[in-house]
Amino acid sequence: MPQKDERVAVDMTVKAQKQGAMTLDLKKTPLCQSYSLGLFTADIASHINDATLVKFFGSQKMKKYDTDTKNTPLLNFDLVVLPEKAYTLLALAYDKNGNAGLVTRVNFTTPKRVKVGSPKMTCQVVTIGPDSAAVKFTPNADVAGYAICQFETGTMEKNVEMHGRLMGFSNAYDMIKKFSGKSYTTEHTTTWRGMAPNTDYDLCVVPWDKNGVFQEIEKVKVTTQKLGGPGEATVNIQIGEFGGNESTGYYQVVVYTPNDQAALHRDIIITEEAFNKPEMGEAGIIKMLQTDEPNNPYWNQYKVDRAVWNSTHNTVYIACSIAKNVNGEWGKLQQVKFTTPKKQ
Repeated sequence: MPQKDERVAVDMTVKAQKQGAMTLDLKKTPLCQSYSLGLFTADIASHINDATLVKFFGSQKMKKYDTDTKNTPLLNFDLVVLPEKAYTLLALAYDKNGNAGLVTRVNFTTPKRVKVGSPKMTCQVVTIGPDSAAVKFTPNADVAGYAICQFETGTMEKNVEMHGRLMGFSNAYDMIKKFSGKSYTTEHTTTWRGMAPNTDYDLCVVPWDKNGVFQEIEKVKVTTQKLGGPGEATVNIQIGEFGGNESTGYYQVVVYTPNDQAALHRDIIITEEAFNKPEMGEAGIIKMLQTDEPNNPYWNQYKVDRAVWNSTHNTVYIACSIAKNVNGEWGKLQQVKFTTPKKQ
């Protein structure tokens, strides 16, 4: 009598053919209700243990499938590969109650690139502003899908190094597909917002062919418009509400509003005690605010900044801000002293 399969798992095989699309054969065990799939380059997959994968799939809300499949292209599962690359396909099974079962791993190496038509993207810049850019992407008939993302010029590979291990990718192709948020198959216009004025950007698109193989990354190079004017750059500071509680901590809202000459401004609050230290004072604050912090995404502000600062009761603070104009000339340091409420 055959032994009953008590596993909550899938059995699967990937066929990496020299011609045509790579395909998947997958069969669920009787106790497997559904499963999710994740494709990683082998170097990344080797660092993902089963427990980590369960947490990762849960946090990413990965799509679940519930049917067996045979000779199905990986592209049907929105899985796209690079040629001549070692990959690991991971499947996580779930039982009828949605509880995670076993993880199945299949290693395979993709073949050399085989030309499938002439996949090509047409990219047209529609609008460029100080903090936004819009591009229309048009695929030709040989493009099966494409993904898009934007980076400040020269930072794409740095983003791979910074985010790759944590987010499950080891190359720019997989990163763009992940950061894109979705795969596109038809003409689409995207507007990126929250960009920095007078800054060079690479608006990237990576298409893939009908075999599910990435093509070369195409970059649309743009420079956002300048912000501000040649006059004196100033900032108006308004003290907002104080709030919070013992368990979450207390906060103070401060609103910094630049004038129309400001290209950027930088804002802080500091206790009066810290402000009055010999090494600080106005000169120290100005030096600090005029120092670039390229790894701080909140340092340069371009519009009204409604800042929420951690703070304490019955404390004297000084809200400070300084702005520079379109010519890079700094204005005067703006200061507003205030005292947070006493504890009730």
